[in-house]
Amino acid sequence: MKIRSLGILLIASLCCSVVCAQKGQPKKSSLFSYGVSISDYGFAKKLQDSTFGYALKPKDYFKSGNPSFGILVSYWKGLSARLDVSANLGGSFSNFPAGYIKDDSVGQAKFSAQLEALFHMKALPDNVHINPFLTAGAGLGYFGNQLAVYAPVGTGLQFRLNEGGYVFVQAQWRLKLNSSINNDFTFYSIGFAQQGKLSRSEKNKKAKKEKEKKDIPAKENVKKEVNTADKDTDGDGVPDAIDKCPTEKGNVTGCPDSDGDGIPDKDDKCKDVGGVYRYDGCPIPDTDGDGLNDEIDKCPTETGSRENHGCPKADIDGDGVPDSDDKCPTVAGKAENNGCPIKVADDGELINVSTDSMTYRVNFDFDRAELLSDAFKILRQVVEILKADNSLAVDITGHADSFGTDAANMQVSADRAKIVKEYFRSYNIAANRISSSYYGATRPFDKLQPWRNRRVEITLIKK
Repeated sequence: MKIRSLGILLIASLCCSVVCAQKGQPKKSSLFSYGVSISDYGFAKKLQDSTFGYALKPKDYFKSGNPSFGILVSYWKGLSARLDVSANLGGSFSNFPAGYIKDDSVGQAKFSAQLEALFHMKALPDNVHINPFLTAGAGLGYFGNQLAVYAPVGTGLQFRLNEGGYVFVQAQWRLKLNSSINNDFTFYSIGFAQQGKLSRSEKNKKAKKEKEKKDIPAKENVKKEVNTADKDTDGDGVPDAIDKCPTEKGNVTGCPDSDGDGIPDKDDKCKDVGGVYRYDGCPIPDTDGDGLNDEIDKCPTETGSRENHGCPKADIDGDGVPDSDDKCPTVAGKAENNGCPIKVADDGELINVSTDSMTYRVNFDFDRAELLSDAFKILRQVVEILKADNSLAVDITGHADSFGTDAANMQVSADRAKIVKEYFRSYNIAANRISSSYYGATRPFDKLQPWRNRRVEITLIKK
């Protein structure tokens, strides 16, 4: 409540500053900045539920799945020497914890788009190199499938560089204003902007180039001086003394060059198409017609691809999809499935393929049964594949590493299989299409790297 009250007070203060903005002092020109950001959707709740020290525990904060990275484009405009306004459009690859979005008890990993209008009250005039500022405003964004309104409040530093450049570093607490999201969140960003106005050194360089142009006599005047000194029968600007075709107008040693390849027509065997001297003015041949000329084609008599240096691509399984593009190169599939028998989940680690099944793996933290951010991408794609093809079933198997007791490992593998099954059921995948089992540490995937055994294997099967 203290943070929310301070945020409302800061917004009110900045609104007063807008009304009282001073005029007639130097202020920032309009400019665009581009930057990157990090959003944290769990820190605010941890701080409200516990102590500040607990919320900043490094072990939890840097765990995979917590930070959400994004990009940011901002338009800045100076209202006075110490007050700026900005409009921001950003998006982040967001990892929402369970319960953060309204009616979501599982958690999501989705792209979140956000739009804000902000005021920035600076401590010093705009012409200093380092300038602290306070920020407040309003924002609108999509969080999962929910449209939420929030109020950003925070602080930042403006670094003014030479030649009209700026760097903006910001940290904000974003107060939720409606019930689409259940908690506030924190936001951090860094952006860079460059004014389009020329610096003094650039102006001097430009003026110097203009002066040099005026000092160089025009080409036309040089030609006229040559023409008056030497006879030019064909009037092509090349004196007869050095013109190899004195009775024909030309541009290559005084001779015509119809195809513009720099080889005069009298020496060109292909006058209507550009070529090279070593082929008497004709293009370098492409015997197999694959778009690579014979000089760089390693298989000049066989049609191939540029990526394969003009040679045909290998296709071990004979399904018509080259091995370089085939995600299942040893099992025949279809071109629309990237060479696999079933559509591929692009973000998944494919660990086994047969003519009627494909198996993916998702990993878990040590002794935990909570889905990580990478798992959401794979699971969401598997859901889309199941919804698109009702002839497919899915088999789920939970596994654990060899640390701990057999009973504990069996329990955590059961919990891991259960949470993946619940994820599929939450997307209305019929129960009769899902089978699950668990094996503790009895079926290791990698005996040298235990972390790879903390997993759930998901197998898509053709019925």
